[in-house]
Amino acid sequence: MPDIVVTREGAVMTITLNRPDVLNAFNAGMHAELAGALEDARDPAVRAVVITGAGRGFCVGQDLNEFQTLDVAEALRARYHPNVLAIRALEKPVIAAVNGPAAGAGLSLACACDIRVAAESAAFIPAFINIGLIPDAGGSWFVHRLLGYARAFDWMTSGRKLGSAEALEWGLVSEVVEDDRFASRVAELAAQVAAMPTQGIAMTKRLFDHAETATLDEQLSLEAHLQAQATQTEDFEEGVAAFLARRAPVFTGRPRERHPIALVVRDDRRRWRLTALFRWLLALPHLYVVALWTLVAVVLSVVAWAVTLVKGRMPASMHGFMERYLRYWAHVNAYTWLVADPFPSFRGHAGTYAVDLTIAPRARQSRLRTGFRIVLVIPALILGSVLDVVLLVIGSIAWVIAVFAGKVPKGLRDLAAYCIRYHAQTIGYLLFLTDRYPSIASNPVPETEPA
Repeated sequence: MPDIVVTREGAVMTITLNRPDVLNAFNAGMHAELAGALEDARDPAVRAVVITGAGRGFCVGQDLNEFQTLDVAEALRARYHPNVLAIRALEKPVIAAVNGPAAGAGLSLACACDIRVAAESAAFIPAFINIGLIPDAGGSWFVHRLLGYARAFDWMTSGRKLGSAEALEWGLVSEVVEDDRFASRVAELAAQVAAMPTQGIAMTKRLFDHAETATLDEQLSLEAHLQAQATQTEDFEEGVAAFLARRAPVFTGRPRERHPIALVVRDDRRRWRLTALFRWLLALPHLYVVALWTLVAVVLSVVAWAVTLVKGRMPASMHGFMERYLRYWAHVNAYTWLVADPFPSFRGHAGTYAVDLTIAPRARQSRLRTGFRIVLVIPALILGSVLDVVLLVIGSIAWVIAVFAGKVPKGLRDLAAYCIRYHAQTIGYLLFLTDRYPSIASNPVPETEPA
């Protein structure tokens, strides 16, 4: 019998934790199957996800029979953390249908979801402290955010059981439903959120996750950037059309077709003359690091080619490494060629630079295209060599203008950004981050330009 049961009803995927004899306590097998289910939930056809438990419990956390042999820190990093992060990364609403006791890491799992609905018989138990442990699997982060410091600390250090009515009063859950109506109500709610504009929900989720640690200025900037993206969705067009026609909208949740590797520009075109004057000298440390990182990436690309040829996708850890390399490469080139002004960091993290790359999560790739990748990429490399010359000319002109005027003309900056974006897509294609061919079209991701 599988530890996880996955069912689909229209656009709703239901993931059921299926160890009812132990109240769905986590073991290694359940973690592995949950990871696979969450991977499948990324399918764009899935527009809402429900996580619930089989039998009379939601999940009571770690199976203590397995606990004796665990390296706890390693188990958290290797099993719990990836699944928690996968839930937060899903670009669709995730509903925790808490049908019974949610304790320990099971409580953390419920709190990692976007919406929590509880059956009347449900209970929430922060069981960690009862056996001398501390909240884990994100419990300290999620419960603190949901309840505030004082109430979260008092509850998590008391270990006391919280009934469904009190959980509703505290705001831990959004709704409590009679046991005999619970399944039908969850299905109704899931269908409702699945019919909403999925991309808008995904962006709202991203905004709320970002808001906890962002400054107001940073949050306003992200709002502007994501709102620009939202206006490019089919659901926005449908919503406006329905409003004007005074009819109910029919949202599809479909994102506009775009390349998995895209450039986002949030640059104000102002340049500090002194750093512009010495730009290529200042860029040297980054250029050395890029060269070393490139050597490692080239070696790993051979491994990535072999693995992708056999399994249809590269390992997640390797994808993450290649993604950071490519993003760092884009940051450095944007700085070197005056497409952006601030000195970039050496880490290649998303959202840390004025000219950034959005890179889609790893996905299955065609083995046929993988096998002939080095041959297929030749036309893109030829065009890339032409764009190298264009970038050199544009960068030189931009350098002169920036030194004297303290600003780069928008047309020059955008043309240079186009060259960098095309190169990034070509490198990403060669490194097996995607099997989508580099696009000669202009950047499909909206640009937000500060005033």
